[in-house]
Amino acid sequence: MNSGEYAGMTSEQARVAISAWFEEHGRGKRTVKYRLRDWLISRQRYWGPPIPIIYCPQHGAVAVPEDQLPVQLPYIEDWMPKGTGASPLAQIESFVHTTCPVCGQPARRETDVSDNFLDSSWYFLRYPSSDDETQPWNPELTKKWLPVDMCIGGAEHSVLHLMYVRFITMALRDLGHLDFAEPFKRFRANGTITKVGAKISKSKGNVINPDGYIARFGADVFRVYLMFMGPYEAGGDFNDQGIGGVVRFLNRLWQLVQRAAANALPGTLQGEARRMLHLTIKRVTEDIAVFKYNTAIAALMEYLNFLRARQDVTRNELQTMLVLVAPFAPYLTEELWEHLGNLHSIHRASWPTYEPEALLSDTITLLVQVDGRLRDRIEVPRDASEDEINQQAMVSEKVQRFIAGHEVQRIIYVPGRLVNIVIR
Repeated sequence: MNSGEYAGMTSEQARVAISAWFEEHGRGKRTVKYRLRDWLISRQRYWGPPIPIIYCPQHGAVAVPEDQLPVQLPYIEDWMPKGTGASPLAQIESFVHTTCPVCGQPARRETDVSDNFLDSSWYFLRYPSSDDETQPWNPELTKKWLPVDMCIGGAEHSVLHLMYVRFITMALRDLGHLDFAEPFKRFRANGTITKVGAKISKSKGNVINPDGYIARFGADVFRVYLMFMGPYEAGGDFNDQGIGGVVRFLNRLWQLVQRAAANALPGTLQGEARRMLHLTIKRVTEDIAVFKYNTAIAALMEYLNFLRARQDVTRNELQTMLVLVAPFAPYLTEELWEHLGNLHSIHRASWPTYEPEALLSDTITLLVQVDGRLRDRIEVPRDASEDEINQQAMVSEKVQRFIAGHEVQRIIYVPGRLVNIVIR
């Protein structure tokens, strides 16, 4: 918009037209810039898969025959680099000196190993076929399971891993080895956990060892706290005070099931109890799907408080609560699930589904205005008639202070929202 001769063009059209103008006037030229770095796929170190190549004075670089694969790393005591620029493997004569697979004459084995990024660029292809010793990947299993539905990683993977894995996948597709070009259908980046506002790193000396927390509180507490401290894609700040809230939450859940289990009835839920159950199922289910673990746990905490305030908790409510908590606290919920008399694991239980009509409250809250100004809020039955609602609004004590002595001209009712009493 408002771009002279380029106004009305799409971004793509304008990009081409503007680039053409620069070239026509000798002001610049179009070029392609690649963010993929020149990539050395070998490393001069001990650890890593040896590159299966043999160098023969007569035949040059020769691939190690398949019946001699894989090339195994030799066992050595001293595998540290010596500062010579050569791989530690180059110092091991028994590994270096071999014979040419073609002519049988003395030859030299490659002493570099594959780079980690090369290995991590195709690990997902190997994973479903890890027990197949006849081929890199089984085409049928690959077609069934891949590409990966969702890859989860940190921002540090955005170049060194993600771009390389796409490059390798596209290259293998172009060579006819794969039917897809993208390795992952979706990517989600996790946030960064800090401590007292600082990024956790060995150099800062603020690394958090979970062992102490797990020994003191249990794995479930530590697990739930990590998911509760903030949005998954934003991270959060780790502190010992925050973990106390999770301890109280799981303790109260334990106490509720222990207390209510013996008296829990199989009855059918009605009213607010039914609405809260289905509302919690909806919130937790939807939040988990979009990685909002912290708000899912907050919904469970709110529902737990609702259950603890009642004396007539049903077995269905207890079991549904445990199933919803199970992804976050798998061990504690397994124990409580058994305490309720279930013979199978909670992790084999069906995930609950909510009923949309159950989310509606029996009552609604309406704003009451006098000449357009808010004066009160009233709660009325959802199925109340307009006349009943207008009458309840008129008898409100707060409203009476403003309409007393005035003639009501008319009452405007906006269904589900407000009542406006006009006196002018």
